[in-house]
Amino acid sequence: MTTDGGMDMEFIWEKKGWNRLLRRTRDAALDVSEAARSGAELAGQRAGDALACAKLNQAVSDLQEEIDLQMQAVGELIYATHRGTPSDSQAVQEILEYVDGLYEELEGHQQQLKLLRGLLLCGACGAENGGGNVYCHNCGQPLSRA
Repeated sequence: MTTDGGMDMEFIWEKKGWNRLLRRTRDAALDVSEAARSGAELAGQRAGDALACAKLNQAVSDLQEEIDLQMQAVGELIYATHRGTPSDSQAVQEILEYVDGLYEELEGHQQQLKLLRGLLLCGACGAENGGGNVYCHNCGQPLSRA
């Protein structure tokens, strides 16, 4: 450095320029960091949703299989009655009540799948609505996202 005032001003300007560049670089790095964190968070959420859908789909499949087996048993009992071997009507009733419970559980899983896929169900009429709808396309009632 010389005592020349022009040289000192140039040095001060360069220092300010470098500080500005460092601040901008730091700010850009923070922005990139935030974007990466947000992206990772969203990817994690989507992966969690996909896993939940897969588990619900498996539960739906298992319930449908169990319903089919139970209905086959009911059919065999009724056919046995037709062939002259009376079946216990209480046994048929118990199986059918069990199947009613399976259907309720199946419906609950199917509703959860619809919600995970972004469908909204109208609380007033039960119609399925797209995730972007504010009002039910069927009855016009406001849709709840809760």
